[in-house]
Amino acid sequence: MSSTRDSANSGADGTAFGQALTLGGLTVRLAGPKDMPALGRLRARAFRGDDQAYDLDEQDSRAWHLWLGQSTQADCPGAAAEPLATARLTLHTARASLLAGYCAQSYDLCALSALPGPVLEVGRVCLDPRIEADMPRRADLFRLLWAGTARLVLRHQVQRLIGCASFATTDPRSCLPALKVLAARHIGPARLRPAKKAAETFDLPAPGADITMEGLQASPPLLRAYLAWGGWVSDHLVIDRDLATSHVFTCVEVATMPDARKRVLARMADGGGAGPLGQAAIAGTGRG
Repeated sequence: MSSTRDSANSGADGTAFGQALTLGGLTVRLAGPKDMPALGRLRARAFRGDDQAYDLDEQDSRAWHLWLGQSTQADCPGAAAEPLATARLTLHTARASLLAGYCAQSYDLCALSALPGPVLEVGRVCLDPRIEADMPRRADLFRLLWAGTARLVLRHQVQRLIGCASFATTDPRSCLPALKVLAARHIGPARLRPAKKAAETFDLPAPGADITMEGLQASPPLLRAYLAWGGWVSDHLVIDRDLATSHVFTCVEVATMPDARKRVLARMADGGGAGPLGQAAIAGTGRG
């Protein structure tokens, strides 16, 4: 049985995730089929600025989806359970599954797919833009999102987290301060990082010494979270005209995470709060 089928089936009976996690009147749980229209509307609102559309694709049926919202609505059926945030998480336990995933549409993952162990692909991470100004609630939602992700990492003995972290522009030159930081400090090992596959790409600049405070602070919040976990990035960005973004491939090796980060991971999975890992991502939209 393929890993993508495992993901879809195990979410139906709750064994994939376990009991919902709560924080400050908010809850994270696995979404069910009846939740998908509402999640599609949320994603369209966050990624496309369209309240009437649905952002859904063929990858959705292969994945788990986190539903995050008010605890009072967590058990409501279907459309009555309005989500405030979501993420799509696909478990890959076979090479063929990884190479059929969302990231593999834009990046050549042949080298990475040769490594053993389950991979959790994280995507379509977003918060409802209507709560943009509510920083306390946004912070709690991000903590819960990472807690839900940590729960799946530990339950399924995930070895690597991968995803695409997006800059909100199709002109990567506008992100050069941040890209210089990535090039100098965070490019992945040559034997593992993805080769180019997409039609439009942009190389990270050559590593240099002109790293500025602006560059350190300019990376998108989701990318900063991955880097806080010890993640590495590809040596190029992909320009996504459909979503009007430019994204970089990211990978977090769970085994090489600092011990302090692993302890936070375990606390998060138990519902004990997100600590510094969640704090790294609370400043922005979290689109990815």
